[in-house]
Amino acid sequence: MKVLLVNPPHSFSTANPLAGAGLSLPPLGLLSVAAYLRRELPGVKLKVLDWPGARLNPEAFAREVSAFGPDLAGVSVHTGTFSASVAAAAAIKKISPACFTAAGGHHASARPAQCLKYFDAAVIGEGEKTFSELARRLAAGAPPGGLPGLLTKPGDPPTRPEPLDIDSLPFPARDLLDLSVYRPAIFAYRRQPVTSMVTSRGCPYACGFCSKSVFGPTCRAQSPGRVLAEMKELAENYGIKEISFQDDTFTADRERVLRLCALIKENRLDLTWACMTRVDLVDPGLLSAMAGAGCFSIAFGIDGASDGSCGLMGKGFDTARARAAVSSARAAGIETRGYYMFGYPGETFASLRASFEKIKEIDTDHVFFAFAHPFFDTPLYREAKEKGLLDATDEELLDAHDNSVPLIKVPGASREDLVKFYKRAYLRYYLRPASLARRLASPRALADTFRAALYFVRWY
Repeated sequence: MKVLLVNPPHSFSTANPLAGAGLSLPPLGLLSVAAYLRRELPGVKLKVLDWPGARLNPEAFAREVSAFGPDLAGVSVHTGTFSASVAAAAAIKKISPACFTAAGGHHASARPAQCLKYFDAAVIGEGEKTFSELARRLAAGAPPGGLPGLLTKPGDPPTRPEPLDIDSLPFPARDLLDLSVYRPAIFAYRRQPVTSMVTSRGCPYACGFCSKSVFGPTCRAQSPGRVLAEMKELAENYGIKEISFQDDTFTADRERVLRLCALIKENRLDLTWACMTRVDLVDPGLLSAMAGAGCFSIAFGIDGASDGSCGLMGKGFDTARARAAVSSARAAGIETRGYYMFGYPGETFASLRASFEKIKEIDTDHVFFAFAHPFFDTPLYREAKEKGLLDATDEELLDAHDNSVPLIKVPGASREDLVKFYKRAYLRYYLRPASLARRLASPRALADTFRAALYFVRWY
């Protein structure tokens, strides 16, 4: 049996600073599915087509599909790139009409019935076991219906598979892609070769903008030993020097991270790394241990820059906690990044401007701004729709991938006002005396600043 896994194309608008920032990460979800399938069905022939990473165009994609001739194709489907996923499935069917197509990913879990209009099946929740069982049935000529986590008929009730023991998962099948084409965004890494890892699934917090359709409302994390083993594999087999952990809340289990840091030091791994977490999940002792084990950067999902906006989003912490976390990280020698969200229901243009002053007080080394994105299965979407604040139709939301575009109305501002505020916020933040002084004090930061200046001139 030949199995094709596809990550469809996406792009950023020119208003998004990531459009030219070189951001490209390997599709670890698909690679995990590929590794699981290879373990469970050793005779299967696998191919992964990562459209963004390989910079494919429709003609090149068609040639790849035609040359491979898949019997089963799994396509990632995300809210925001829906049309691209549908087009990929249609192209596969045109070339290989007998190929069974399955939708996976966030949108397949959030709106599986919609996916069935264009795919033969939708995989709900974690895909490794369900997709592998689907491949096994198709290879045996058995009907695919009735599998937990697989929907084949729109009228059937969706079912979810049992949560996987993620410690038992094989390492993602990175050998199926050329890792040299991937890297985090500019200024988000220090050394190359660099790649990404995910060591946990799900998040126990209740932020109103977050979708939980795939992994659910709890956090399951791999053991420190399992994480270390994958880090060693990356260093030894791929020559990796740096890892970007893409977990939603890397430090959700403090003791796990402390043990991992100890193992990194005991094994003398020459790896630097970065992670993402919440400001209420770090403390000076933990940060010190992380820095000693190679952590050089933490991205904090602060999102609400004021206590009022944090409350609207359901963040569960205040800005004083954010300032304390950033200060503690800086004292430990760890670079900080702040992720902020603009335009949440309840905010006004005046409150956004006031919040920006709070962002400057929190004072992370780097910032990333995004407009609130109303995914269909979130409280944010329901609230915005009920209050008549959506500035996009449901059809438009299916292809609204770019979070530099406002999708929710903000009292006192037009869409043009919001985009102008968004772009100026970056310049105003990085041109502050305190920000410039930190960069001038470090040779590496000075070089980064020069590159950033050239980049921002082109972007703005």
